[in-house]
Amino acid sequence: MKKATFLLFACFFIGTTLAAPAAQAASAILAERSVQRVYVDGVGIDLEAYNIGGYNYVKLRDIGKAVGFNVYWDGSVEIQSDQPYTGEAPPASEGAPEENKNADPLDYSKYANPDVFTEAYTREAYNAAYFVLSGVSDGDLSRTGTVHYDVYGDRQQFENLLVGIANGVTLSVEDAGEKSYMVYAHEMDWSTADAATDELIREVQALTDREKVRRLNEWICMHMIYDSKSTVGVNEVAAASAPVSGECISYARMMNYLCSRAGIPCIKVFGEGHCWNLIYTDGEWTYTDVSLNDQVYGHSALLCGSSPAKRLDDPAGVCFLQELLVPNSTR
Repeated sequence: MKKATFLLFACFFIGTTLAAPAAQAASAILAERSVQRVYVDGVGIDLEAYNIGGYNYVKLRDIGKAVGFNVYWDGSVEIQSDQPYTGEAPPASEGAPEENKNADPLDYSKYANPDVFTEAYTREAYNAAYFVLSGVSDGDLSRTGTVHYDVYGDRQQFENLLVGIANGVTLSVEDAGEKSYMVYAHEMDWSTADAATDELIREVQALTDREKVRRLNEWICMHMIYDSKSTVGVNEVAAASAPVSGECISYARMMNYLCSRAGIPCIKVFGEGHCWNLIYTDGEWTYTDVSLNDQVYGHSALLCGSSPAKRLDDPAGVCFLQELLVPNSTR
């Protein structure tokens, strides 16, 4: 984030309305154009400011323009610290969720790409899952969110989709009354894997995201052998003294787990009977297919690539998960 500094103390103002007692003394207030220099990242800029009573006042919207964040009025002053300045509210979207007594009332979906919402992957489903995931990030697994549906197939489709982001926890759903279901999180017991991979995770912390993925890919390839008929769990792979056999989903599950430990958003994706990973590396989503990599020299057949290994079974669902893990990343 850029930094704007004044040589003397600056005080920001949003409006010009004064309280009644102050209005009575308005004739005693003298506003003069400030001569203090303003700098952004050490570079001087022209910024309209006024000195009133020894304090420098500038418009918040001018700071937003100069520093690079959005400010707009929506019944109150709203600030988007991670968005460029436009002076306008984000585009309004239809179908905002109704108040959910089991979840945070905030509409998280307004920060996501509106194109990802469908009949099955609704704004309400997004808000419920996001609320639960944000609790997981804070170490709180008690949060739940309720989602309403008209078609049972939509509920089942969403439940199947959540399998893609099982990392340190798994998100699941259960019935919550007529045509509604509850989203909740439950922790995975991967203490054995944690102990076995602590040194690896410490090793990659200083690397860039892509360097981390390359190292994790190599580690998995050294600890697994591809076998389309074998299924192996995360604990078994991490704790084994020799490489263990596993099919594609076992490789993808292992990458999900390691990326989660390394702080990298990661999704298991499926297509044409195959499973691999979509990973957010250095500001963009990239594909890595560890099971394929393990079968070629150099272990890099598909490593942080821009195209999927096969045609995705559910492209809309994948985009929904991308926005769930990294809002506004699919625009």
